[in-house]
Amino acid sequence: FSCTVLFLALFYIYTMVRNIAVLTSGGDSSGMNAALRAVVRATLAKGGRAFVVWEGYYGLINDSAEKRLIREADWGSVSGILNKGGTQIGSARSADFRTRDGRRKAAYNLIKHEINYLVVIGGDGSLTGANLLRTEWEGLLADLVAEGKCAAEVATSHKHLGVAGLVGSIDNDMCGTDLTIGADTALHRILEAIDAILSTAMSHQRSFIVEVMGRNCGWLALVAGLCTGADWVLIPEKPPKQGWEEKIVADLERGRLNGRRCSLVIIAEGAIDSEGQPISSSYVKKILEERAGHDTRITILGHVQRGGTPSALDRIIATQMGVAAVEALYDIDFSKEGPVMIGMKGNRMVRLPLMKCVADTHAVAEAIAAKDFKRAIALRGPEFSESLSILKTMYKMKPFLSVPSSPLPSLGSGIRIGIMHSGGPSPGMNSAVRAVVRLGLDHGYSMYGIKNGFQGLVVEGGDIVEMNWMSVNGWAVLGGAELETTRTIPNDNNIQAIVKNIELRRLDVLIMFGGFNGYEGALSLEKYKNTYPSLRRIPVLCVPGTIANNLPGTEWSIGADTALNNVLDAIDKIKQSAVSSRRVFVVEVMGADCGYLATMTGLATGAERAYINETGLTLKHISADLKMMSDRFAMGNRLGLIVTSEKANPTYSTHFVASLIKEESHGAFDVRESILGHLQQGGSPSAWDRHNAARLMYHAIKLIDQGVKKRIAAAAAATQPFMIPHEGLIPAGALGFVDGQIVFTHMDKLKALIHPKFRRPLHQWWFDLVPLTKMIAIANVPSSSSSSSSSSSRSEEEQDRGAVPHIIPSLSPSTMGLEQSGAWKKQPPSPQ
Repeated sequence: FSCTVLFLALFYIYTMVRNIAVLTSGGDSSGMNAALRAVVRATLAKGGRAFVVWEGYYGLINDSAEKRLIREADWGSVSGILNKGGTQIGSARSADFRTRDGRRKAAYNLIKHEINYLVVIGGDGSLTGANLLRTEWEGLLADLVAEGKCAAEVATSHKHLGVAGLVGSIDNDMCGTDLTIGADTALHRILEAIDAILSTAMSHQRSFIVEVMGRNCGWLALVAGLCTGADWVLIPEKPPKQGWEEKIVADLERGRLNGRRCSLVIIAEGAIDSEGQPISSSYVKKILEERAGHDTRITILGHVQRGGTPSALDRIIATQMGVAAVEALYDIDFSKEGPVMIGMKGNRMVRLPLMKCVADTHAVAEAIAAKDFKRAIALRGPEFSESLSILKTMYKMKPFLSVPSSPLPSLGSGIRIGIMHSGGPSPGMNSAVRAVVRLGLDHGYSMYGIKNGFQGLVVEGGDIVEMNWMSVNGWAVLGGAELETTRTIPNDNNIQAIVKNIELRRLDVLIMFGGFNGYEGALSLEKYKNTYPSLRRIPVLCVPGTIANNLPGTEWSIGADTALNNVLDAIDKIKQSAVSSRRVFVVEVMGADCGYLATMTGLATGAERAYINETGLTLKHISADLKMMSDRFAMGNRLGLIVTSEKANPTYSTHFVASLIKEESHGAFDVRESILGHLQQGGSPSAWDRHNAARLMYHAIKLIDQGVKKRIAAAAAATQPFMIPHEGLIPAGALGFVDGQIVFTHMDKLKALIHPKFRRPLHQWWFDLVPLTKMIAIANVPSSSSSSSSSSSRSEEEQDRGAVPHIIPSLSPSTMGLEQSGAWKKQPPSPQ
């Protein structure tokens, strides 16, 4: 029996303990540190041993007892790096790694630590190098055994190298993933620079040429152009045709004649013409000065795009990818399967064949070199192609009428679309209105802005204005809501006025871009359709716009990303204020009944706890967390952070929680509360919010266009005089993001997705990240706050709230270290 137990114990150790090394290689990108932190802590949480390799492949080859470029990491080794740009462990390219002798040295330095699992964070070149090492691994170990540098039994037990790749690239140029680590932050840096440039450009009526990175990929330039309202964008995947010089001059001049005070051209560093010849910023400047007489300036953003504090999205996806990479190294049998790349599809992490993704990425460059630009765009994926189509429409100055303004006499003066907001303000509202107005005009529709939401349909005559192309000029970068918004919704007292104004303006479709109030308003109009038959032909199309991200039929809402970045900016500053004190901060964020903002804030800031309505909050939880905080401060911690959602508990307010913890800490640490309030709703919208607001509105117009075409087809097929149907052009419903796609949800299904007690969806994808937020923040989760404690009462409460209880992964005794500085943080000698 004892032998059996010993065998099982040894088998468990052999099969479950992993020595995992992580390195960063190639160009750095913001978010690499978040990925590094996640890999180390996920490995320790699994009971494995984590190693960090300094200076990329250089460190892998040149490790020695003196240099210590490969070091074991503990839990505290990666504390305090989540909000730092670049990579804390350095990155260096290595010519030696391109040789077999160099890779043999790398294999030796790994195997001497008994490491045969590797996480590489870098671009396609770095990931290709990792695969080459994996391919040669068994032969390299055989060489080391023959040289007496590796014991035969060690080589046998470590005969396969497991490799997981995370793509760290600001260019977002890897096929297979929606987003790469660092791309969103780079886009933030670009937008910050261009937003600042536009103000001085308008003052002097100048033209600015802004060059961004992207040698073989135009994603940064494309999305930046869409987000800033650029007049022209030059990218390698879609080069301009011969004679483009005359066209760019004509387009920019037309913009000036229409009232623009400045012009903006964004150019990717790898921009070419249709013949494959490079297009430089200086050449574009020469064209604008000599042929248009413009006062023109060039700004080359350069390496500013790589640096700075990582964005919320980069911190979150890098953390998810790092954890997913470790899970893959534990799950996959690498004797049978090749290396894996962790990618992002929608909001979920996926495992992909590494070398297929690399091959597809190389195929894009090959297609560009072969001037097969259609194939290059197709390989970039549907979102890239879609963004390109939207951009081309956005900077047209004379809309092309693809749908006649009067397709049939019986349709009157054409299709008339109203756009409005409802609910609280959300960053991205103006970006959405700009997009839908210009896309609608491009399709020949008449566009009307309804001010103050449903209240604009209540006042006498309606507070409604017709909008033209220049009505929304400059709106892409504006925060707030130029059309204004209120929380009024249709009710028995105002419904007659609403119906009267809709009929007066002969609106065919009503687009509501807003939050939960707007969705309630749309559902309320549905109820009145039996009483007011004219409402049956006027569908309401809801588009999600709220910082709370609490809407049915979508996994993301426009405005939530900006709010999250606002919160992170504030918390980063708050944490800096505690540098000379022992302090716990209790920070309240918005979100109403939805804990999305609090949970994501906790994940992106490394908060020890995030209190949300979905899981409930009791005195027992607060007491357990007080003990946890006290223990951590007793072991040398100087800072603690608790994030609480504004409605985590109707009784235990943020002030109560902070006061209770302060009182019961007995002076072991100070406690301060901070209620961030409405700063979360303000500011210029983030890149993600601007980009996806335009994408949603593109699909809104596409949906309406399909309805118009069906009506035209029905009219053409009619044998008798065509009468306008009592039904609307499209069914009433909502657009949203589901599994990485923009989908339509019918109004009758929308109501079933709403929680019966709380203003949030019944099922929320992000709730699966709640245990990850706890696991990745601290090594020892107190049992009293885990799902194992008070299991019956917690599960009943959570089920009542529409939450699903989760079990926190158990942590081994070797991972019980706290947030203290690790010895390896001292900078090693730089490679010469």
